[in-house]
Amino acid sequence: MEKDSLTHQPLFSVVLSGYQTEPYLQKALDSIANQTFRDFEAICYVEESTDRSLEMCWAMAERDPRFKVATGPKSGAVATTRNYGIDHASGKYLAAIDGDDWLLPDMLEKLADKLVRTGDVDVLTFAAVSTETENVDWDHAKRITNFRQSDEAEVFSGLDAVRRSGRNGGAIQNYTWLSIYRVDFLRKHRLYQSDGLLMEDYEWNPRVWFFSQRIAYLDRNLYVYRRRSGSLTTEASPRIVHDLARQFCSLASFAGDRDIPGDVLSIWSNQWISVLFWFMFHPVTSRKISDGDRKAALNLILSGDGKRHFSRILSNASRAKRLARPLIILAAKGIQFPAKMYLRGFYYPMIERKGKK
Repeated sequence: MEKDSLTHQPLFSVVLSGYQTEPYLQKALDSIANQTFRDFEAICYVEESTDRSLEMCWAMAERDPRFKVATGPKSGAVATTRNYGIDHASGKYLAAIDGDDWLLPDMLEKLADKLVRTGDVDVLTFAAVSTETENVDWDHAKRITNFRQSDEAEVFSGLDAVRRSGRNGGAIQNYTWLSIYRVDFLRKHRLYQSDGLLMEDYEWNPRVWFFSQRIAYLDRNLYVYRRRSGSLTTEASPRIVHDLARQFCSLASFAGDRDIPGDVLSIWSNQWISVLFWFMFHPVTSRKISDGDRKAALNLILSGDGKRHFSRILSNASRAKRLARPLIILAAKGIQFPAKMYLRGFYYPMIERKGKK
């Protein structure tokens, strides 16, 4: 796609990942096209699919000139879509949507109104809801957000965003689609996602927040996340465990090379280790993971400088997590029963709960 510097710059570029989402894609496309705020472009990036996703995107582009379509080889990870959006967006702010989710009709309008009040920000974040059906049960839907309503009143730094989110027990929601991002900010700091790897949000969001000087929050539900059983975020696979190990290595190296305040590093360390343990050892999420896959992934984390970085992250985490260190080292050597007993059993959750009291 060629960008004409003489044309009007839209306020928003919405980048949609359309790979293998035919049953859900039309709803996502319509939710973009029907936005009450009209000043946007939509970039539909479709990797090699065996369904009609590409044809559906082309059909929308023929009806609505704000839609553009791009294609690429299969990578199996939405990071490639988001990186394409960063490089090719002509809008001032980048929004991301997965092809099985949808936007509330006034999402862009509410975000534009907020930007009038705050001025330029690096990141503008909001709230979302999750559903497993075509319709949202608004009375019972799970809400996804990192902040409180009171956070709407201020513009804060990325490090302060970590502190504020840490009030949720360190369970930071790293979803890319939970915010919009100033495109020039992403380009300046070369904030690209790990091309071709899963768990891209896990590694990307901390880097984005670290460099952000101005983050604002809008306490409105603006995005609907469709949670599908059997999806990559629901159940681990050998690929996701290996990709997670690579993303963890990148995060640990990033933290090791920078002077991060102790309280922020503690919140991040607990988050990063919790996700690692969840996918590696939880009896539900890891049931498809062989001991060989787990051993290989752990050895990747502990190889070279990784062992030093891992020790630093672990030393800033909770006592329950620190106690797992020798068991993780044993698991990397192929002796995994002690780590499984500790992390899947009674003692680890008990110590963790006790430490949070």
